[in-house]
Amino acid sequence: MRPMTREEVRAAIVNLDPSEKRVRLPVRFDDVRWDRIDYLGWRDLRAPQRVYLVTEADGQALGVLLRQAPNEAVLGSRAVMCDLCRSSRRFNEVSLFTARRPSRDKRERLNTLGLHLCTDLDCAVNTHTKLIRHPFDPPADDIIQARRKAMRTRTIAFVRSLCDTERTIRHRT
Repeated sequence: MRPMTREEVRAAIVNLDPSEKRVRLPVRFDDVRWDRIDYLGWRDLRAPQRVYLVTEADGQALGVLLRQAPNEAVLGSRAVMCDLCRSSRRFNEVSLFTARRPSRDKRERLNTLGLHLCTDLDCAVNTHTKLIRHPFDPPADDIIQARRKAMRTRTIAFVRSLCDTERTIRHRT
């Protein structure tokens, strides 16, 4: 991912409510290693259930505001898979995040999309983890590059599906 400016990241969020005009960037924004990540994800320190996810598609920054749903203790012994990095983790390490579709009509803002995402927002660590290789497997670097490409494709697809303006809208008659 190419380096982005603060203004570019703030302007990338497509589904902000008019009341949520301020996007608080991560504390260590200047220390981000852009070449090691496929998306920039961070929590708002003043509202920990609010999460931002920004990626790059076709040379342009795209981002969304997500809200974390509470994890249920009933799932204590289950594993859940992250929709972006496709790693299976314990129930409390993957959470459901929802994002409102951008709209001027308040009724349309109730329309949301969701995905299961690593709670710590660090899918890059999972994709860079080297596997135990067998003799006929491709080289480890090729596997990691394929994982990164797939995660990037899924991230871009999710963000684009959220801000798809050509979807069909049902109107009440």
